[in-house]
Amino acid sequence: MKQSKLACASILLGSMSLHTIAAPEVPYEQCQSNFSYQLARYQGTTDKNNSNSQWCYLKQAIDGQTWGNVRTETIPEFKTVSGKSCQTPSIFQGERFYGCATINNDEPWCYTDEQGSWEACAPVENEPLLSHTHPQASKRLDRVALGSCFKTKGDMPQALAKLISHQPDLFLWLGDNIYADTTDMDTMRQKYDDKKRNIDYQKFLAAKIPVMATWDDHDYGANNDGKHYPQRVASQKEYLRHFDAPANDPRLNGQAGVYEAKMLGPANERTHVITLDARYFRSPTFTNYGTCEGDKTTILGEQQWQWLEQQLNTPSEIKLIASGIQFLPPLYQGRSRDKYCAYGDGQQFEQAIAELNEIGLSGTSYESWAEVPTERAKLLRLVQKSINSGKTKAVIFLSGDQHWGELLQKTIPKSAEHGDAVTVYEVTASGFGQNWPYHIENPLRLPVYADTKGSGQYDQACQFPFTYGGTTYRGCTTKDHDLPWCYTQVDSNGKGIAGEWGNCAPSGATIPTGQVGIVSDNVSNLTTSDRHLINKSGSNYGMVDIDWQNKQIKLSIQTTEEEAVSTIINF
Repeated sequence: MKQSKLACASILLGSMSLHTIAAPEVPYEQCQSNFSYQLARYQGTTDKNNSNSQWCYLKQAIDGQTWGNVRTETIPEFKTVSGKSCQTPSIFQGERFYGCATINNDEPWCYTDEQGSWEACAPVENEPLLSHTHPQASKRLDRVALGSCFKTKGDMPQALAKLISHQPDLFLWLGDNIYADTTDMDTMRQKYDDKKRNIDYQKFLAAKIPVMATWDDHDYGANNDGKHYPQRVASQKEYLRHFDAPANDPRLNGQAGVYEAKMLGPANERTHVITLDARYFRSPTFTNYGTCEGDKTTILGEQQWQWLEQQLNTPSEIKLIASGIQFLPPLYQGRSRDKYCAYGDGQQFEQAIAELNEIGLSGTSYESWAEVPTERAKLLRLVQKSINSGKTKAVIFLSGDQHWGELLQKTIPKSAEHGDAVTVYEVTASGFGQNWPYHIENPLRLPVYADTKGSGQYDQACQFPFTYGGTTYRGCTTKDHDLPWCYTQVDSNGKGIAGEWGNCAPSGATIPTGQVGIVSDNVSNLTTSDRHLINKSGSNYGMVDIDWQNKQIKLSIQTTEEEAVSTIINF
């Protein structure tokens, strides 16, 4: 996990003094009437961890801050159930609070005199929150949007507003939907509710865009954690409460894990949306997350794997398969193999990589399915079988987590058991209010195609990185030419071979996989690499547009300003 993802995570207020964080000064009327903090609920304010200054959680965030210092002269009088006035403040074990609190008690209470008499207060509820809208099975999906890693900062408001303007038929939240990182379920609930109270998110809810979701580590509970997270059962309940799961949802009635699937659309125009849970059953991937399980390391767990096989054997025209972590990047080669918990004796680990023709390929150093090669290979082979057996025509993976947007493709090699080679795609979209403007290795990013010396036939793959004039380029360049170009052949040192170059395929060009959609005129300022990585833009989100009549799918990465890059594939 990237260090920045920890640095930008919402601060766990109980682990440090509040006064170290800049916060607005507010009148009490801007406070939530009921909030939770460190195992207690408050109806009023408290000075806990805030250097004797009263504070509360806010109804609406101010400049991205969800709490504020409260001017005590604005705090109203609070009364007990018998009508007695609460002390101002009540003092218990060094904590001062105005109003009522559940400190050391199941129900809210306050002191009523200086001799220590106390009484219960009537519980107070906050204003009701807007609910998420769920998809209707009969509605055809023409546009699906996706995103993850939600932060109330930066250009999140503009990104969310632009997303709403697209009016997608479905939006997928793909993890880190909040940054909780806690075992305290009151804190978890508070952060989920704070998200719903955010004025920009309220606009999203009010737009009634249908939603499906899965989680990743920071909303599941702890950084990079899996099945050993002690509050996974309770966390699942808070997740389902936030996403307004109906009472008959199997995940509220005995199913462990938040995975689900929905078949959406009429006959012959069905999109099968499958959201996986890559946390609940997950084995430790490195020793600091628990005891390694070697060849038995799993991401989905036996029960979820059986369920997924059934889903992949269910006919549909298109399958969208989502998880919080990336699917397609290959294993990172920059760390010793025995650092991976899944390595075991190495035989199955290496075999899974070799059978997918990925020996020597190196992908992202951050979390991905590749950290457990046998599980990734199993998934890809099941998808291959689903396509070759006629159960679907196209599979698009959808993922989040990484704080960048990316378009990927992988050709799964021919297999005697699973059939002919097939090509699958992935859209990674992450996040709202954050980015990661640094180089990310990934040889399975969507290829950039070029013609041959300006021929106009864009059928040659650019070779990135390439060296020209002593400079190394990771994407197309206009150096010494009036159009973006690349080398299509390089020597063993990565130096471009003289004469082996072409103009990079522009917007609308026909390419071997289909057609180039849009390439932003500003793409060089949006990426540290080739055009299919968007990591310098601020917020980003992804879209999948389905043209049922022409049997085409457009995959795109969107920014607050524009459609940064897209590609069109046939199905």
